[in-house]
Amino acid sequence: MSAAGWARSVTPEWLDQLAAATTFLSHALLRRDAAASMVQELKSAGLAGSWPLQGGAHHSGVTLLEVAVREESSAEELAEDFDALFVGPGHMHACPYESVYRSLEGLTFEAETMQVRRFYADHGLQAPAFNREPDDHIGLEVAFVGQLCLAALNALEDHDPDRAHQFVSSARLFVAQHLGVWGPDFCTRVIDNAHTAFYASVGHLLLGLIQEFPRHAGDAIPLQEASA
Repeated sequence: MSAAGWARSVTPEWLDQLAAATTFLSHALLRRDAAASMVQELKSAGLAGSWPLQGGAHHSGVTLLEVAVREESSAEELAEDFDALFVGPGHMHACPYESVYRSLEGLTFEAETMQVRRFYADHGLQAPAFNREPDDHIGLEVAFVGQLCLAALNALEDHDPDRAHQFVSSARLFVAQHLGVWGPDFCTRVIDNAHTAFYASVGHLLLGLIQEFPRHAGDAIPLQEASA
């Protein structure tokens, strides 16, 4: 199926599921203090096994999420895992910035960051810590995909399928050119280095999210294969 054909075949239910998944994942990836409260909310609501999307990576993530709820790591353990993976000090096991993976110098605020910034701007959006934190943080990229899916859902509810198609096409293109290029490597690093079941689940669930967007011939930058 062509990129345009795929975009036109999506359903409101799938867009709603994607929006919910991206909200969960971006929250977990952007906020150091989020994990403990998220685990508590999943436990109290009995929702650890109710991930909206299906597939192998999603299944692995849900299994680990259920373990996270049962084991209930302390807030300190979760914060320490977040720091070791994404912040430091010292070596980060899974640096959360695209340009570190893709630029020649392996630094932040490189060309890839500016490309992501332009993608946001084309849709009337701007990173919250503009010029202070790189726009290509994994959590921001995930949130952007979710915003595009939500915009497409709203357009469908407004009986404007052409506009919905444009938003879905933009989401797929952004994954093809950005999140899907470096995201699988990031996910593998999270999965391999996480010390808590919660963050290992995040790695699997994010990989599953990326796989929701297929590759097509003619993509400007092909998606890289994820490690097993």
